[in-house]
Amino acid sequence: MHIIISAIAALAGLFWALNRLSEAGFNLNSLNPFLWARRRRWEKQYGTKPIHGLTEPVEVVAVLACGIASFESGITTDAKQRLQQLFAAEFQLSEAQSEALYSASMHLLKDTDNLAGEVRLILKPTLASFSAQQHLRMMELLQQVAALESPASKAQQEVIEQVKAQFQRRANTGNWPS
Repeated sequence: MHIIISAIAALAGLFWALNRLSEAGFNLNSLNPFLWARRRRWEKQYGTKPIHGLTEPVEVVAVLACGIASFESGITTDAKQRLQQLFAAEFQLSEAQSEALYSASMHLLKDTDNLAGEVRLILKPTLASFSAQQHLRMMELLQQVAALESPASKAQQEVIEQVKAQFQRRANTGNWPS
């Protein structure tokens, strides 16, 4: 009998403590592990930069190309037109679609200060979905974009080297040891 009375007293004490915490402003829902996991997943998904969440290889290539083109002194109207023509030819897009892709890419790049430092994060979601042919075409396109107005600068070459390094790292980790 004394065990039952102790258990009831402990339970009443627990309810009293939770009630007092609730009245003091403590949110009891914060103790819910399912709610915590859902909030954490939400923060992880929507707390990152949009440029790090690109899921299509076409979008990634367009962002990198626009970033390389706008390195030195921004993009001139002529370079913008040639870049849109490259997008239309390479990705088989209409003029309106290539203009929309260019606009979206430039919008994503507005908060990027160090493109070379963010290449790994930009490529991370889509790295596995690039085929070997897409990788080669992307590297050719980035070289073309770097040489649009003048020979490629050191900063532009650094971004291209970072892209190469990410694909090299993927190739090295995908092989079986012999």
